[in-house]
Amino acid sequence: MRKKLVGLYFSALIISILMAVTVCAQGKKELVVKQIQEGPIIDHKHPDISASGNKSGFETGQVVKIKGVYHMFVNEMFGRPHLDMRIAYWTSTDAVTWKREFTVVESVPGRSATNLRSEVWVTAVEFNEEEQAWNIFYVAYRGGDKARGELEGYDYEGRIWRAKSTAAGRDGIAGPYVDMGIVLQPDANSQSWEGQQAIAAFNPYRVGDSWYAFYDGHNHVPKSDWPLGMAKAPRLSGPWTRLPEGQNPIPISAIFNENVEVTELKAGGYLAIFDSFGDQEIGYSLSDDGIHWARERRLKVQSPNNLWADAGDHATRTPLGAIEEEDGSFTVVYTARYTKQGKVFFGLGKCTLAWQ
Repeated sequence: MRKKLVGLYFSALIISILMAVTVCAQGKKELVVKQIQEGPIIDHKHPDISASGNKSGFETGQVVKIKGVYHMFVNEMFGRPHLDMRIAYWTSTDAVTWKREFTVVESVPGRSATNLRSEVWVTAVEFNEEEQAWNIFYVAYRGGDKARGELEGYDYEGRIWRAKSTAAGRDGIAGPYVDMGIVLQPDANSQSWEGQQAIAAFNPYRVGDSWYAFYDGHNHVPKSDWPLGMAKAPRLSGPWTRLPEGQNPIPISAIFNENVEVTELKAGGYLAIFDSFGDQEIGYSLSDDGIHWARERRLKVQSPNNLWADAGDHATRTPLGAIEEEDGSFTVVYTARYTKQGKVFFGLGKCTLAWQ
């Protein structure tokens, strides 16, 4: 027992040292908000919102840029917020004016403990070099089972699905997409910190010849924090395995972050951007090697003279990635809740980040 405790102590010490090295290496870099787009870029008055019957807005997704065109895969809350979900595809040439193209994946109506696809949440878009096709990754949940003491209105046992575009090449990003199977889910390898909601969110990124992905966990009863783990795979298609417990969970945020999106920087290193606490704020973290990450920093993405999102930790929510532009700045589209005439809608905002 003593040897085991000593081993755990040294493992924790090594991880702490590596985290400290990463913090020192990235300490000279800091992001600032360079420009804030006035008001939401998509709100409840957008013509494609009414045409598609989107009643509550958006939450989670990813934007990628190909040949000057921005492609957004995003969850639409077509009915009740965070309950009635579908994955939609939008395009833009400037990340401000957007056009809805079509629905990519529908959920299966009727939340229940036996409906494993009552919600679908897209969290990643990646090009698979081996398949020469785009992949999307999305989470599908079941509802709680009251007979087992679970909360009926909450998400349980998230499963990460991989879907592949049937159109080959980078120009085939519009799809259509077909499901290829589940890449990560609750099983015998689940870790003690993951809780009842895991697997929640999944965003793969390449490090050398391997792939890594952040994934979220959370326990509803008793209510826990929102810890963050990492998984690894030799190929984008898998097989995906969790990093060992002790290294997981990753100590980026003290209490909460969700839906981490990772950008490999052109000058080297990695940027993770995510939903965090704070009024009109998002969080980010930096890494030299894509494996060891610095503690989070936060950015206020709205200003007092351009304030349209509600106040509160969960009002300004999820950045849909950070796109590194030719001038070195980063385009960020994010979701945020606002209230107009007593009605709540989750719109999309935009800002530009730059190195200080």
